[in-house]
Formats: sequence, C-alpha cells, structure tokens
Amino acid sequence: MYPINILHVIAKLPVGGVENQLSMILRKYDKKKFCPFVCSLSDKGEIGKEIEDYGIEVITLNKLKHRFDWSIVKDIYKLIKTKNVKIVRTHQYHANLYGRLAAWLAKVPCIVASVHNVYTIDRKYHRRLINNFLARCTDTVVAVSETVKKDVSTYDGLSEDRVRVIYNGIDTDRFFNLNGSLIRSKLGISSEAHVIGTVGRLTLQKGQKYLIDAVSALKEKIPQILLLIVGDGPMRGELENHIRALGVDKNTILLGTRRDIPQLLSAMDIFVLPSIWEGLGTALIEAMAAGKAIIASDIPPVREIINTEKIGILVPARNSSAIASSIEFLLVNKTFAATLGNNAQERAFSDFNITTTVDKYTNLYEDILSNKV
Repeated sequence: MYPINILHVIAKLPVGGVENQLSMILRKYDKKKFCPFVCSLSDKGEIGKEIEDYGIEVITLNKLKHRFDWSIVKDIYKLIKTKNVKIVRTHQYHANLYGRLAAWLAKVPCIVASVHNVYTIDRKYHRRLINNFLARCTDTVVAVSETVKKDVSTYDGLSEDRVRVIYNGIDTDRFFNLNGSLIRSKLGISSEAHVIGTVGRLTLQKGQKYLIDAVSALKEKIPQILLLIVGDGPMRGELENHIRALGVDKNTILLGTRRDIPQLLSAMDIFVLPSIWEGLGTALIEAMAAGKAIIASDIPPVREIINTEKIGILVPARNSSAIASSIEFLLVNKTFAATLGNNAQERAFSDFNITTTVDKYTNLYEDILSNKV
C-alpha cells in the first residue's frame, strides 16, 4: 500500500505563511508512507525552489488568471493520472477550485481542501456557491483555526462535521541555540536598543501602520526604541512614506523578505502582531517559540493561541495607543515580560509543533482511505 502518492495543489509559491507551512509539512511527511508532489498554478517562486532542494518535485503550470481556465483542470487531471495520485490536498480558493475539480473527475479516493484565512467582508458570493458545490466532492475541508471553521460553515453553508480544525505548526528545532546579540551585531543594532519587532507581509491585513504609530508615540520618551519590520508586500512604499512623515526613520528598519525568522526574533525584546484579521497567525506562534514577550491584536483566532493572560497581552485591533502603552509597560516590567515569554514558549512547543500537525494530517488521510476500501 505504501508509499502513497500525494499531490498538493497551490496557487503560487512566494515566501508567505501558507507556503512556508506547506514546505514544512512536505519535509516532515513519513516518506515510508507518502511520496509528495506539488503543483503550482503559477510559477515556482522562492518556496518552490526551496521545496525542490529537499528533493520534492514541483510542477508549475504558469496559467493562473482571473478568469476560469478549464485547461488548468485538464493539466491537473493528467498529472494525477500520470503520477497515480491517491491523495489530493488543495490550498486556498483557486487551488481548491481547480484541484478539487480535477481530483473529482480523476476519481481520487482522498480529497482534502484547506482554508487558511477568515472570510473578509468583500468575499464574493459566487465563491461561496462554488465552495458549497465543491464540498460535495470533498472528503474533508480543513480549517487552520476554529474561527476559520466558523466562517466556512457560515458562508459556504457546510455542516460543522464536514470541517475539521488542524492548527498550523512550527519546526521547534529551529528555535534552539539562538544568539540575539550576534544578530543585533550583524544588523548594526546597539546592545542598549529596545527592539520591537513584527513579521508579516506588508498588507492592510497585517496592520503594521498601527505599530509604526505606536513607536512614533514612544520615541521621545524612549529614544533607544527601534522597530524591526520583517516582510515585504504591496504596502511597502506607503509604509515607507508613513515612516518618513512621522520622523521615525532612525527608529525603524525594514528588513524585507527574510528566511532567518528565528534568528531575527531572537534579536527582539518584544514581538507585536498588529493584524486586523488573521486565519491563525503562524508568525505569532514562531515569536512565542522564540520566547518573546507578546503584544497582539485581540481578534478571535489570536485568542485561540493566546488563550490566557499569562502568555501575552491582547489589545484592540487598529489601536496604536494601546500598543504603545503595552510596549512601555513591558519595557519597564522586564521580569513580567520574561515570564510571559517563557510561558508563551512552553505553549508553542507543546501545542503547535509541526510534528503534531503532520500526524493529524496523516491520521486524516488514513481514515479517509480506510473508509474507501
């Protein structure tokens, strides 16, 4: 029976939370059980190249467009047949659409669709109808949080028993033996600086503007404050202009896309997640694994991670003054901040380990396949 060929279908493979999670899962599969492949509807991207470096084949279609393209379904169908695929797992809307159609037509015995984010206000009605229809040929829809599950059930009209929650995981091995002082030295950061950091794509969703505003409010009172923003995206230019307008150029470093996240986290005193909405918040879990004192937006999926005040401080979303006062509090109360960091690390290691995540997917696949025999 083993190994079973499993195909992951995804829209694209740039550096991002969903893509990073896929890369980790692929590496952690039991190769005696599964032989994984990846199909990108667009190009290979940086994460696609990384996946290939681990010896996993990445097939690119370079076809993703705004309009429906039936040839994508045919290409995935041919791939499924050629590779004798028995499990298809799809990620996000476009891959869920094309991948599930192809898998259904190819009579793949195990079809799993993944939803990685909450449904925003502008969620298109036709997408909900399509998701509801495609659920009929899907064995299980996986949501990355209870909040996402609630949205899938509410907007796509799926009964709760059709949706399973499997939390994203992190590779805890990457968070041992970190040297924050060394990273600070490489970045030219003074040992006396109070480093506040965040990680995420530069988009409206991630709310970096409110963190910049908070640092601006603190710069006179705390001259040594320094903000590290890790990530890139469409709002980079706008955020750069905002930084200049507030006069916090010397207090801010935009690091762009980086692959050494654990090392960068180790250089921070406090991690802030100012997101307006999230599916789960993997960057937050990574910061917890690094033992950082956490300040995060008080939104439903974050409350699933920071489920007690002993782990981190929650503040209203879009509230820069609440972020500022919390930063000041933690910088003054260093013992309390250290306790938060230790508690957060313990929860991240015990409850969000990538090995546990992969085990849950493995059990899901095996349960589905056992019922098809």
